[in-house]
Amino acid sequence: MPITYTWTATALIGYPVIDGETDVVTRASYTVIADDGEGHTAEYGNFAYTPLDPSVPFIPYADLTNDIVIGWVQNAIGPDAIAAIQGSLAIQVERQINPPPQPEVLPLPWVPAPEPPAPDLSVPVS
Repeated sequence: MPITYTWTATALIGYPVIDGETDVVTRASYTVIADDGEGHTAEYGNFAYTPLDPSVPFIPYADLTNDIVIGWVQNAIGPDAIAAIQGSLAIQVERQINPPPQPEVLPLPWVPAPEPPAPDLSVPVS
């Protein structure tokens, strides 16, 4: 089943007033959840950006949506980082569904194996 990635803004941090604009967001926390119906995992991130970029129209706080904020995050981190985040999450989901073999402690090859204990002949065998 294909993995669905859900990006969600979880917190907005900002200043009450900057350059005459109110409630100016300067940082966004977000999660990315990966789910394929059998396994799921999440990554948490924090993104800071320069408020009041003159090349971008100001959006009043009350007009912000999850899509707008996640658009800011994804635009700032770029397609390579988005692919890296989603690729890492895909690996984690795959490992939940098909866990890799677990490492074992191996005996040191230069240390002789201990001798098994000799049977206790003083105890009658029934």
